[in-house]
Amino acid sequence: MFSTGRGQVSSVAKPDPTKEMQARVDLLMQENDQLRRKLFLLSGGGPQGGSLSLANLTSFGGGMHQTRAPQATIAGLSVAYLIVDKSWRVTRMNTRMAEFLNVPKGVADGKPALAEIDSLEWAPGVFITLLQDALNSDGEEVFEAERPNAVRGRSEYFQFKAVWSAGHGTVTVEDVTRLRQTRQFFERLVSPRIVEQLLDTGEDPFGTGKRKMTVLFGDLRNFTNFCETVEGTVVQQVVNDFVEAAIRAIDANDATLDKFVGDQVMVLFGAPLANSGHAYNAVKLAVDLQTSMQQVRARWLANNVVPAAVLAKHPEILSVGIGINTGEMLLGMFGSDRSNQYTVLGHHVNLASRLCSFAAGNEVLATLGTVHEISTYAKENPNSITIPIKFRTKAQIEVKGIAEPVTVATLAYNQQGAHSQQVPQAPAQTPGQPR
Repeated sequence: MFSTGRGQVSSVAKPDPTKEMQARVDLLMQENDQLRRKLFLLSGGGPQGGSLSLANLTSFGGGMHQTRAPQATIAGLSVAYLIVDKSWRVTRMNTRMAEFLNVPKGVADGKPALAEIDSLEWAPGVFITLLQDALNSDGEEVFEAERPNAVRGRSEYFQFKAVWSAGHGTVTVEDVTRLRQTRQFFERLVSPRIVEQLLDTGEDPFGTGKRKMTVLFGDLRNFTNFCETVEGTVVQQVVNDFVEAAIRAIDANDATLDKFVGDQVMVLFGAPLANSGHAYNAVKLAVDLQTSMQQVRARWLANNVVPAAVLAKHPEILSVGIGINTGEMLLGMFGSDRSNQYTVLGHHVNLASRLCSFAAGNEVLATLGTVHEISTYAKENPNSITIPIKFRTKAQIEVKGIAEPVTVATLAYNQQGAHSQQVPQAPAQTPGQPR
């Protein structure tokens, strides 16, 4: 009771512990929303989403009542939680937690001591430990545990969170296996920054569909001749140097590694996240890679990595040729549960590969589609252009599957790495002659 200052007395409503506890649970659920959205995204719409990308990673809820009917909605990814009172007796538990602990759904009705069900062999005492730490720190405690799965041959990962409020303790559990393994999958292909952006979007990164994007191929000239004349360890070092230079360029230019095949690299732009500057980023990566590899090659030659007789016969040996093309491609995961590949398909991909084969050492070739895409992007985003880009027509080439000859442009770039700002110009339509 307290006085209002006007001779009246009013009652102070006592806080409702049940409502406060429910509010705390709701808050915990909200804090996990982002993670659940990511898990739902990466599941391809649920465990029966048919995404080849995740089939070789893990199956949702592996090891937990495999006979239950699959759920393909966000409800199927709900957080598991339980609540204990100040006596550490379980007063509430949702269905997901009961399944996780492999106990009857109504076990909480008998208010068992938490110690009676806190018996995970792969995380012994995790509930009591976290709740005790949360009680001592008056904050939230988070712990991630690994559960080996001998049947699947892969581990599963679960995140536990514990907090106390109004005399009640709450522990939530989420399966983060897909999130962890998908993160690991894409960290091999793109920079960590792009991985974070990918996981924060509402897009399905493994969805199959057509998209206008850019693809780049680059490889070392006369690599086969080189391999035939030196020891295997020397070839290994050359390939390692090339891969390292390519990865640095990929990370710096919002690119996605498709694959390395021997001395060739295939790179995607505009995937897994769409990017209006995909063609420009491809050309910028090409310049970065050429500049870096010219320095690496100079070191190789200075160290006599290439035999003098071979160098005399093949002056361009171990220099890089690059081909770039822009167009609509089919993007997605292709393969089987055992072996699949995140890649692009279509004649625009084949054309980029053809250009790479046609390119001379230190040369970057592109189609008019790429040139015009860059020109449009530069006009709309002039402040995003950080290197000078100018093409000149080189030739017309015949490409299988394309009726008309394809006009090819060669990139004029500063091999010393100087940077200035210049809007790219489309080449003249009259084809030149190949070198």
